[in-house]
Amino acid sequence: MKVKDIMKNDIVSIKVGATLKDVAQTLFKKQISGILVMAGEKLVGFVSEKDIYRLLYPQYNDYYENPELSTDYEDMESRAQAVKDKKVEEFMKTPVITLRPDDAVMRAGAIMLSRKLNRLPVVDEEGKVLGIVSRRDIYHAIFKKELGI
Repeated sequence: MKVKDIMKNDIVSIKVGATLKDVAQTLFKKQISGILVMAGEKLVGFVSEKDIYRLLYPQYNDYYENPELSTDYEDMESRAQAVKDKKVEEFMKTPVITLRPDDAVMRAGAIMLSRKLNRLPVVDEEGKVLGIVSRRDIYHAIFKKELGI
């Protein structure tokens, strides 16, 4: 089975320059857990809920210097207000690992497992985004094909 056989074509993206609040609103509205970051037609980054969570928790240096602050969970929660205007470029993952349409589905799954990713964009030879594949897409397709579910 190939990636092109199971990829989703309804791509949700956000533009460079968007804020964390913009990203969060889009994730909420679309009920998704990750989003592509585009500069025009070019894929330049990816943001997941995990990346946003990391902004709310202290960095290692902060913890090392002030460990008592890391147990103030109300303060951590209120950090959302402090980081809402951060630009997506400041917290997006880059470079983005991508797939090709003719890649094997199990190769995509192996990359996701080894890199601890939940989804990967699918691009053509020129880098144009064609779709996206998630772990769920992979196991649903395999279970459907091999187990008749």
